[in-house]
Amino acid sequence: MPLTKGFSKIKRVINKLRQLSARYFPERQMYFRTNGVVQFVTLSERTQVISVTAIFFVVCWLVISSLHFVFKNQIMAAKDQEVEKINQEYVELNNQFNTLKDDIENTARLLEQRQVYLNHLIETEKNLDGQLPENTDAAGQTPAVAPKEAKNKPQASLLKSFMPDENNQDLNEVLKKVRFDLKRIEYRQQKMAETMISRLSNKLAYIDDTLKDSGVKSDVLAKFASKNLAQGGPLITYEASEQDENILKNESFATLFESYNRLVTIETAIQSMPIIKPVEKYYISSKFGMRRDPFKRTWAKHNGLDMAGWHKTPVHATSNGKVIRAGWNGPYGKFIDIDHGNGFRSRYGHLSKILVKKGDEVSIEQKIGLMGSTGRSSGTHLHYEIWFNGKPINPLTVFKAADNVLKIKRQSYSAS
Repeated sequence: MPLTKGFSKIKRVINKLRQLSARYFPERQMYFRTNGVVQFVTLSERTQVISVTAIFFVVCWLVISSLHFVFKNQIMAAKDQEVEKINQEYVELNNQFNTLKDDIENTARLLEQRQVYLNHLIETEKNLDGQLPENTDAAGQTPAVAPKEAKNKPQASLLKSFMPDENNQDLNEVLKKVRFDLKRIEYRQQKMAETMISRLSNKLAYIDDTLKDSGVKSDVLAKFASKNLAQGGPLITYEASEQDENILKNESFATLFESYNRLVTIETAIQSMPIIKPVEKYYISSKFGMRRDPFKRTWAKHNGLDMAGWHKTPVHATSNGKVIRAGWNGPYGKFIDIDHGNGFRSRYGHLSKILVKKGDEVSIEQKIGLMGSTGRSSGTHLHYEIWFNGKPINPLTVFKAADNVLKIKRQSYSAS
């Protein structure tokens, strides 16, 4: 039944189309006259329908083609914009990648320089007792990379060890991981630097206390040493690189650099300090400072220490130096003046005999004269003076601090 109804509807539609075709496309004749001869062509209904249909499709094709041509440029322009946007995003990502890579390389290079400096300090500053274990940091934590590993792995190999292969993850993610590892190395170096700063500070404090007890100011000694360092060579100007500036910007490493340089400077200067006793057997007949003059019995200033002993007792140089005066010197009698450098001088008066001459280089404990009683003297003794920074200091305080000064000279004092 439904099938019959369907055929009926189709039949009605076909009939309707035939009616419209007959109405709008009745059979027509087209007449042609050529050389007085009249001809005609009959256009049937079917022919007209086919022709009109063909023309309709041709028109539709022309319209579609025109629209496509009109909008083609717009479509291409939109695609070009999309491609340009993709290219810009690629360039931006590539720039970010290169920036990240450069940052990592600079950080690795900086860390390597710091590690070289730290290794240098550890190797040269042998008296930094209690050095950090190889596999633990100052806080007792296991480091990301041990010092030996950081020392033997420069930035190029470090980056190469983390670079991805064909089956690895995104480059940016890998470089981020490398940067994270470098940050851990940097943290450990920071802890090492802080620990070394603390120990250098303890050594400097030990030196300051020792010098203070001997009557010498460490700041003044450091200034003398800085001025008198044996240096030279042609002037070759140098412009600090960005890496150097980055190192200086790091507070811990700048402090470490300053502390270590100060320690080396003062330790070097202390080598000039006269600390041994100029005679072996003696007794003190007059101390440093205010005393009653042995002749006038009035109060007077005494810039040295009188060390009495047997006639012709050997007198020794109390440190390495250069003889700047040797001969008669008024009330001092036979007199020797030795410049030890870095602001230190020692003087020896009332000698019976002088065994050196001006300009001689003398070494510590070298015999330079014999005890006597020449000049303004009431008996056989050695008048011994120590000068620093143009002022006399009490030899007794130097003798009392001699053991600690000697430890500093020999690099055998503790940093704890």
